[in-house]
Amino acid sequence: MKLTKALCCALTGLLVPAFLSGCFGGGGNDNGGGNGNIPTGPLDDGDLVYDENDNIVYNGVELKMWSVTTGDDAVVQDSIIAKFNELYDGMIRVTTTHTSRYDLETLMNTTMQFDRANAPDVFFSHGSRAGEYVDKGWLLPIEPYMEKAGIAVDKDDYVEALLDASSVNGHLYGLPQDVHSAMVVYRADILEKNGLEVPSNYKELIATCEAAIDLAKAGNLWIRGENSSGIPATEWRKAPVSTAYEPFPMAYGDMWVHEFVGFTAAVQNGATFVAEDGKPAWNSDEAAEGLQVLRDFVMPSDNSENKYALTKEYGSEYDVGNAPLRMGNSIFKFLGPWEYAKDLTEYGRLLSDDGGADNIGTMTVSNLFAKDTTKEYANKIKGEGHAFMLMETVTSRTKQCAAMVFADWMVNNAGVEWAKRGHLPSLKSVENSSEYRDDPAYAQYISKWGSCDDYVVMPSTKYYSYVDKYFKDSVQQAMSSQFKNSAVKSILQQKYDDCVGYIDLYA
Repeated sequence: MKLTKALCCALTGLLVPAFLSGCFGGGGNDNGGGNGNIPTGPLDDGDLVYDENDNIVYNGVELKMWSVTTGDDAVVQDSIIAKFNELYDGMIRVTTTHTSRYDLETLMNTTMQFDRANAPDVFFSHGSRAGEYVDKGWLLPIEPYMEKAGIAVDKDDYVEALLDASSVNGHLYGLPQDVHSAMVVYRADILEKNGLEVPSNYKELIATCEAAIDLAKAGNLWIRGENSSGIPATEWRKAPVSTAYEPFPMAYGDMWVHEFVGFTAAVQNGATFVAEDGKPAWNSDEAAEGLQVLRDFVMPSDNSENKYALTKEYGSEYDVGNAPLRMGNSIFKFLGPWEYAKDLTEYGRLLSDDGGADNIGTMTVSNLFAKDTTKEYANKIKGEGHAFMLMETVTSRTKQCAAMVFADWMVNNAGVEWAKRGHLPSLKSVENSSEYRDDPAYAQYISKWGSCDDYVVMPSTKYYSYVDKYFKDSVQQAMSSQFKNSAVKSILQQKYDDCVGYIDLYA
């Protein structure tokens, strides 16, 4: 079966207008190989076949994609891909293997070194890793193949930071799909019952948390939820005075702090992460101020905004998971936005006799760690963006073009279903579309996570893993009592020296 103009026009009612840009046209530059080699002349047709209208014929093209998504994200992504496969039945079919982010890098490294014949055609991973992947010779620059497939990339429609993260030396190696980060879920019922406000910035967060602690100390903080005493979850009770109340459990051992919050605290106080040479740039006063905020949450000092610890230090016995929030033993919790739909269902059941899911709320982490909320960077959030990447092992021109048709369709059509999983769209046209904003989920919770423009991602660097790892080590030490006598700035400087030293010796 072939893709013709008539078929495309017949299908446009099912798709956003950008679908048309993926069907027709020609031109482009020559085929470039791995390690960042860029085509220097016109692309040849290779194995492409055209119909009588000079449109590329896609006849039973099989594409294999490896994806970093797992769990419910994988289920939703597969359902979206199934729509593409149905639409392109007989022309292009995509099959997907899902692997955890913690295993995917190892799997891809092994495959590209020893088993390249079984490498995927398309790689769906974090766009910020493109610099590393290009340096390893894994990827092809996508724009020549998009042009050959007749797809125009409107860079003004994409969030600039996501394009930059997937670019190396000005060439695009990944088509950005989305951006995502941690968010906050809070017990709206406990706040309301105790006359406390939902905070919108750092000082308000401290004030709300400390007001709750003062109430608990006086035996006057009302809480409710799961408990071991047989009390119904909907029945209000006073928080015990025998134990310290911890309104915001937070610890480095929590994935959300590990992957997002440490970076976000630094960004909201003006830090940058990557220097022009690709090496770390986080050995700064701004980054130190951000990490000091997190240290103060755990170990307040005479100079900190908060006088009480808002959380315990991380330890094997300390539960920073969902249980404290369900029990009413905390008010706030970091969470991946892809889990929020499940939370709505859970609290709908837990508190079904009194308000159900209305007893919780969600909000962005914008401004929650910024000492000065007047700064333009105070609302920024460290995120990660997924992108579709074309593997260097794909030599068929037809497959290369088919992969670009698929990537372009996914970016334009995943829309609100993908955003419900916490993955905000990379395209402004999708974010501003009536289909997206009129969905009930947008008003209920997606809009609470801000705009894609609020998010920053790690700029492209071939040293990504080192810049990322050594900063995370700094966050861990800043929040640990084992290093409480070391100034945060000195921790950052030591880790910076270690990181640069390692890069200079081995990278």
